[in-house]
Amino acid sequence: MLFFQSEKNNFNQKLYNEISSSAPDYVFIGNSMLETRIDEIYLEKLLGDNKDVLLLTMPGGMSSSWYLYLKNFVAEAGINPDNVYIFFRDYELTKPLYRTQGEYSQKLDLLSRTEEVKFDMIINSNSGIGDKLSRLFDEIYPIQAKNNKARDLINRLSVSPYIPKIIPFTFLRVTLGLDDSNYIPVLREYKNIQNSTNDLFSRKNFRSTEIFDFSDIPSEFKKTSSFLNLMVDISDEHDIELTFVRVQKRPNSINSKISDVILNDYIDKLNKFLISKEVNFIDLEGKGFSLDYYLDGDHINPEYIKDFTEYFYRENMIYFGGEN
Repeated sequence: MLFFQSEKNNFNQKLYNEISSSAPDYVFIGNSMLETRIDEIYLEKLLGDNKDVLLLTMPGGMSSSWYLYLKNFVAEAGINPDNVYIFFRDYELTKPLYRTQGEYSQKLDLLSRTEEVKFDMIINSNSGIGDKLSRLFDEIYPIQAKNNKARDLINRLSVSPYIPKIIPFTFLRVTLGLDDSNYIPVLREYKNIQNSTNDLFSRKNFRSTEIFDFSDIPSEFKKTSSFLNLMVDISDEHDIELTFVRVQKRPNSINSKISDVILNDYIDKLNKFLISKEVNFIDLEGKGFSLDYYLDGDHINPEYIKDFTEYFYRENMIYFGGEN
């Protein structure tokens, strides 16, 4: 196992204390897809009765951060919200390694307790050698990992079957600027990994976690396959009303839904899985807003955030399933 938690406890205790003391009525978890769709202040006005709404977001964050928010800042904070909404796009719930390395590793550290056994289990059970090498450098030498030259070397080590055979370890030390006390442990781990299998640096072992591989589409949602399962378990164990919300992607130029047979099949399986676990699922794809409402990518234009907030409130919050 090569996923290392930081020895320092960088957990955001201030945020935890604020949430624990405020006990919000509704919690929304996500990334910029959520932030450009829900205006929490306006939603509180719509809800009335002094209802409090909390948005927990990490820019660029994915399912790993959503799990940590749900576990450490909702379940363990002892709050009892009426509903927790997690906003996602397409396959994101079952891509556990997506956005967990480099700068995101340090952001996740702020959401993590000193020990995150289940988190580590998911990461390690899904990690290839390339992912583990990158994590190794991120954790052991985080400052140099931010350096452009070091980061470039690390990325090449993770994706190329040739670089480790060409670059001697002494060059690795010079490039990263490691002194002997830090260099020797890295060298030993590096050698152990390199010698663990004859085809260690075969290109198939260095598949990027930023690129979706259709072979990753789960035919069934297994316990060790993703953070989705852990979030469902938390909902059950802590009696949390949990709702996954698939956001609408940017429509095409004629405002029609883009058909994707593989994705549709995946969403159908996801829906059935969540139903079997008594977890709510809202699919907003193909509903609500035309191309005019979008700013860039799948982000809603800021001037229409209140419109989307009201739409979501009317259709999905007055009671689950909408007004009608």
